Amino acid sequence: MSINRRQFNRLALFGGASLASQSYSFFFPKPAEAYNLDFSLRDFSTGQVFTRLQRLSAARPVPGVLTPILQGGAGGGQIESGAANVIRRADQGLQRNNFIQSRTELARAGTGTAASSLWGRQRQEGFGNNVGFAFIQNFQGDFSDARLSGPTMTGIHNAQPVLSTQRLSPLEIAGSTLPVRSTFDALGGWEGDNGSGVAFQQYRTALGMVTTRYDLRQPGRGGFGDVQMRIEAYDQPTRVISVRVRFT
Repeated sequence: MSINRRQFNRLALFGGASLASQSYSFFFPKPAEAYNLDFSLRDFSTGQVFTRLQRLSAARPVPGVLTPILQGGAGGGQIESGAANVIRRADQGLQRNNFIQSRTELARAGTGTAASSLWGRQRQEGFGNNVGFAFIQNFQGDFSDARLSGPTMTGIHNAQPVLSTQRLSPLEIAGSTLPVRSTFDALGGWEGDNGSGVAFQQYRTALGMVTTRYDLRQPGRGGFGDVQMRIEAYDQPTRVISVRVRFT
């Protein structure tokens, strides 16, 4: 099956950008841009991640809403009907995984069918800070609940300034890096999945797909691990962002 440019744009406008961009990449492979970065866990906290999401992804805080929701409220009309139960369940998932410190406010990112509610918590590990965020989205009455931490959140945190220097708008940055219409729990740590030293994650974004791989290279304080994030987004070159994560 072939599609012309106009049909492709229509698919993107009606929420099919992920599928369409995969088809586009299959028939017309896009060049890849590679970036190598260095990052210390001293600079990794919920406050720093939340601030960058506001600045580079146009996330808009909704102050004073999250605490009442977590205490059993419905959100006072500031979130979608039915979202409160999903938010409570997601936050319980964060806390079950010991993300209990430095909770942020609730924020809204994206627009239209790609809009989501997000917030974060952090925990202290032997290698340094770990940050976990939940992303809740309502798509045609169905709520998705995606939870990300450690390596993947580090990839997002470091990728967003790179995309900003490439003149992507805040909505394009959000659409290239934040999960949409996905339900998963990827609250891993710096030791990898189940202590294996390796972790993988893939999720859909509003504009395409993100794939991450994490490898623990040198365990312990003063050691490091490597995060590689592959960002595929409609009408953009594939970007591979490699981050050496320095433990503290």
